[in-house]
Formats: sequence, structure tokens, C-alpha cells
Amino acid sequence: MKSNQPVFYFASAEEAEAAFYSAFEMGDVQLMDAVLAKNNVSCIHPGSLPIIGREAVMDSWSQILNNQATPVFYADVLSRSVVDDMTIHLVMERIASSHQPDADISLVLATNVYVREKQGWRLQMHHAVLPPLEQEADHSQQHTVTHDAPTTLQ
Repeated sequence: MKSNQPVFYFASAEEAEAAFYSAFEMGDVQLMDAVLAKNNVSCIHPGSLPIIGREAVMDSWSQILNNQATPVFYADVLSRSVVDDMTIHLVMERIASSHQPDADISLVLATNVYVREKQGWRLQMHHAVLPPLEQEADHSQQHTVTHDAPTTLQ
């Protein structure tokens, strides 16, 4: 039986990451669900305890996405490590409250771990913390992740 729900295929960790931040920005629970890996999923939101297990992580994202204003994300990848079917990104997230030039901006450091599955790359772990203010540095060498639309297979 064919599902009416779209199947998302992320051809790279970078594409999965763009979809992750797009889901966060748009409050798209379905896209967030598509981005998450099938197994060994965990998440640490800033200031929270670890959340382990796909269902528990999805529940936490559903609560966040359904109860937030529409933030604007700028995700700067500070480093990438690739080992076989796993990619680890250290990311500086700049989260703006709006697109306005005077919008409040929060900084968050995140480690995103992506794994290659049958249906493409997926986010297995997202661990985020607030950086110490005195250690904010010039990150002019990082690479900005763009928010390209994910590929949808019907």
C-alpha cells in the first residue's frame, strides 16, 4: 500500500542539516520527523537533560515547534568530521526572533551527528548548549549552511 505521505531523501548530511533548520524555522513537525534517524536518536536542548529515543525526541520537537514564534536561523558550520556513513558538524546557531535588522539574536553551539540510512542522510543526535559570553569569537572562517528545500519523492 502506497502512503500519501511524502518520503524525503537527503542526499548529503548538508542537505539533511538544511532540512533540519528549515523544519525548525517553519515549525514543520512532518519535516522534522523525516530528518530524524530511525535508531539511536538523542537530543539535548539548551539547559535540558538528555532525551533518548526517537519517540521521546520527536515529542520534544513537536512541543517546541508547536509552541514557538517563527525564528530565523543562521547555522554556521565551524567544523565537519566524516567517517564512513557518519558526519559530525559543530555548528554555531544564530537564532533571530525575526527578519528585522534590530531582532534579538541568541547564540547556541550545537553538535549535529548525521548517519547515512537506506533513505539517505538523517540526523541521529542534536546536542545544543549556550556558549559562555566571554568566549564568543570571530567565526569568519566557517561555512554557512543554506536552507535549500529537501528533495521529495512521491
